[in-house]
Amino acid sequence: MTLTDINWPAILAGLGLFLFGIDYMGDGLKNFSGDKLKGIIDKYTSSPLKGILVGAGVTCLIQSSSGTTALTIGLIRSGLMTLQQGVGIIMGANIGTTITAFIVGLKISQYATYFIILGAFLLMFSKRKQTKYFGQILFGFGCLFYGLELMGDHLKMISQIPEFTSLTQTLASNPLLALLGGTLMTCAIQSSSAVIAIIQQMYGIGAISLSVALPFLFGSNIGTTITAVMASFGGSNSAKRAALFHVLFNVLGTVFFMLVLTPFYQFILYINSVISLTPEMQLAVAHGIFNVTTTILLYPFINQMVSLIKLILPHEDSSIEMDLSQLDENVVHLFPSNALGIAKNKTLEMCDISIDSLNHLKSYFYTKDQKHFDFVQEAENAINILDEKITQYLLLISQEQLNDHDSRSYYASMKAIKDIERISDLTVHISHFLNSIYENSENFTADSQKDIDIMMTITIHMLEQARVSFDKHDSEAIEYVDQKESDLDIFNRKAKNHYLIRLSSGQENGAFINSSFVDILSNLERIGDHCQNISEAYLIDEE
Repeated sequence: MTLTDINWPAILAGLGLFLFGIDYMGDGLKNFSGDKLKGIIDKYTSSPLKGILVGAGVTCLIQSSSGTTALTIGLIRSGLMTLQQGVGIIMGANIGTTITAFIVGLKISQYATYFIILGAFLLMFSKRKQTKYFGQILFGFGCLFYGLELMGDHLKMISQIPEFTSLTQTLASNPLLALLGGTLMTCAIQSSSAVIAIIQQMYGIGAISLSVALPFLFGSNIGTTITAVMASFGGSNSAKRAALFHVLFNVLGTVFFMLVLTPFYQFILYINSVISLTPEMQLAVAHGIFNVTTTILLYPFINQMVSLIKLILPHEDSSIEMDLSQLDENVVHLFPSNALGIAKNKTLEMCDISIDSLNHLKSYFYTKDQKHFDFVQEAENAINILDEKITQYLLLISQEQLNDHDSRSYYASMKAIKDIERISDLTVHISHFLNSIYENSENFTADSQKDIDIMMTITIHMLEQARVSFDKHDSEAIEYVDQKESDLDIFNRKAKNHYLIRLSSGQENGAFINSSFVDILSNLERIGDHCQNISEAYLIDEE
């Protein structure tokens, strides 16, 4: 038998079905649960230990440690979760991902077609969304096992090839090569679950020994970190820190188990002699022990690991970092007035982020540097979540007994956060207009650039003064914003007229600029309107 006798298309088709099954089943589980998973991650991560439990549970559900890590990185980037909390979830995700290996170890592939048929039936004939999502879960589950069966049937022949036997002997004598093989294979396939499933199939048919399978399994845990690393490219410093922790955690775990490879090998054989496990289940147990033990060993050193990561990746001035733990519900019931003060402070933080976002927008306008564009998008995400959290907090406060002054403060804060949120939306709109222009290699004329610069500068100053008036009820700041709002309206009309004159005379010839310039000015003018609303939020106190 030679390599040409192997039905490689069938093996690759089986791998494709397995990967599709995991992804499709995970999507179905996420759709079935709605936004609950993100809410659970957001709510129950006050400590690394809770984070580990949440990370393990969520990963068991969505069948993707990379998906759980991506959700975590999103929350860290938004400043709604500290790195210490996030690393707990990442550690837990490694435990949760072992469930796939246990599912494979159960060897229920003989029922795969029934899952596919039932899932397809629900997808095609059910009208309820939840039932369709359940059908998606069953269909993906069936594809996962059908792909495994297809791979297994054709992988059996590989063990009969002399070259493969020679390769396995080499790997058995040099575990580091097996470790490298598992790492590279997982990097290529982008799924540790798939690589471990392949190893289980190979070990199950006797093509490889346990001494080869274990280093391959360890290597897959390093290889899976490539997903988080790739996801962090171009992202914030916090995202890169979370990705680096993922790498550090898995590498340290792998180094430890490679050092105790022989005792661990003997331990797995001992477990098998006691319980009599199938070969596939032996590797599932080994994978579970690897991740649980690594988590237990490294848990006491979380703070040291985080400090090391912060030393490697120092803090960036432009990072968005917030702490919403101050929005304490207990304060609402005991001291509603104090709770209103907390909500106001968080609203001011929200305004600060919006000011930073406008400044980054202006920098992007001049430099075309992608990092400024990225900051605007991250700020938008942070402000949206802040809007939701502060609104929920204010609604709790409104259920308490408030005096007239507190009632006015409540309404002022409620109005202000909505205006800040709209300013953030408009800032994002402008950034996308600019991005389209720059991606098509168009440039503003000197006159157009000057007009946009003036309006951007005015709106930034207006928002800064609106913040002052909201914070301190400063009448001079209110008058300043009112005056600048009138100036902005007048300048906006003049700038549009001048642009139309330049356009008709052929001075403006960029297609994307022509379709966006007026919209950019209009969005800046609308930002001015919202700045005026913020500055006047407390005027009701003066009535």
